[in-house]
Amino acid sequence: MKKLFAIAILGSVVLVSCKKSSGGSAPLQATINGKATSFGTEASGATSSAGGEYTILISGISGTTSPTEFAVTIESANPIVAGTYTDTSTARFGGLQYIPNGTTTFESAGQVSHPTTVVVTSVSSTQIAGTFQGTVYAGQDSTTTPTTITNGTFNVKLTAQ
Repeated sequence: MKKLFAIAILGSVVLVSCKKSSGGSAPLQATINGKATSFGTEASGATSSAGGEYTILISGISGTTSPTEFAVTIESANPIVAGTYTDTSTARFGGLQYIPNGTTTFESAGQVSHPTTVVVTSVSSTQIAGTFQGTVYAGQDSTTTPTTITNGTFNVKLTAQ
C-alpha cells in the first residue's frame, strides 16, 4: 500500500489545480511544528479503486511563489468508511505527506512509537471529513529530524478518478 501512497501523491498537484473544495476558507489545515497552516481554498479529494484496494487522496497547496504541498492518503482493502486509519496498519492505512516550499518530501514512516493517524468522521460518494495528526520524516527515514503535525482537519468534496 505504501507504494500506492507514493504514486497517489505524484498526482496531488494535478488534482489540486483542477478541483474546488466544499466551501469554507480552510478545507484542509494543520499545525506543522507549531505553526497553523491552511492548504488553500481549492483543496480536493479524489477516490479510486483498483486491484481490490480503495484509496482516497486529499491534497492542497499553501502559497504561490514557492508553494507548500500537503496530502492525506487513506487506503483500505474494503470501501473506506468512518473510522481510524494509521500508517502502521496495512488493512486500514492512513498516511501524510508534507513538501515545504517544493523542497524535501516528509512522509509517514510507519513508526509504531510515532504513527500518523487519520480519523474519517464522515464519508459519502461526494464528501469526506475528518482529522489527522502524526510525525513525518524526510524521505520516510525515521532517523531524520521529525516534523510534527497536529490539529489537522479536512472537509472536501470527492471526485472519482
